[in-house]
This record gives sequence, C-alpha cells and structure tokens, in this order.
Amino acid sequence: MKARIIREPRCALLWRIDESYPNYAAIVRAARRYDVKLRPVADGDLGGIVGDLCAGKPAPVFAPLIAVPDRPAIIVSGLPHDNGELGAFLDLIKMGGASIPVRSMVTPTSKGWTLANLLLELNTEHETVQGGNA
Repeated sequence: MKARIIREPRCALLWRIDESYPNYAAIVRAARRYDVKLRPVADGDLGGIVGDLCAGKPAPVFAPLIAVPDRPAIIVSGLPHDNGELGAFLDLIKMGGASIPVRSMVTPTSKGWTLANLLLELNTEHETVQGGNA
C-alpha cells in the first residue's frame, strides 16, 4: 500500500486586509512568488472552518454573532515552516512595507476551528505578547 501525502492548500486568509491596505502590493507579490492564493475573509466567514476556507469552500450561510477584533491578520496555509518557506514569505511581505499585526500558520488543530475562534485566540495571544500595548 502506498502512503498518501496530503498537502495543505497554499492559501492566506486575509482578515481586514484588502486592496486599500497600506502596501497591499507587497502581499500580492509575495503570494505570487510563493504560489499562495489570497482569500479575503470578512464577518460572513466567521462561522467557516479554517481548513475549509483555505480549501476555497464557502462559509456557512449564517455567521455567528460574535465580536472579533478588527486587528488585521494573515493566516497562512500550505507553506512549511521547517524549511524556512513560511518565514521567507512573511519576510518578503514585511520588506515590501506591509505591516500585519497578527500572523499565523494553520496547524492541524487550528484547521478545524472556526475563523471566529481562531481570530479570538490569535488576538488574545497578540495582546499577551504585547503586554496590553496592542
């Protein structure tokens, strides 16, 4: 029996980041270079499962009524961190002048979470690391 390697889709979910975001072109350039599909997500996607959103599936019709911080975030899927590819992708964005406060990769655990739950967790971690100065 042959082992099947399941590759995660190369995708970046963009929360509160669109064409009007400062230095958005740097994000687009990095995505092209690393063959990452950019998927803007919004309030209507908050009930979607992160792994499904990265795979291009639509979010459920009804989004949860939950308050999620507006702090811009990028959630990256499919770029391995162990070979430096994820870091190089994020560095390229930063070198292009785009500053994204919350950055994360999709993990085996987080890919089963709703977008709302992941954003809440990421923002809590961000505020903890920043010491409340976020």
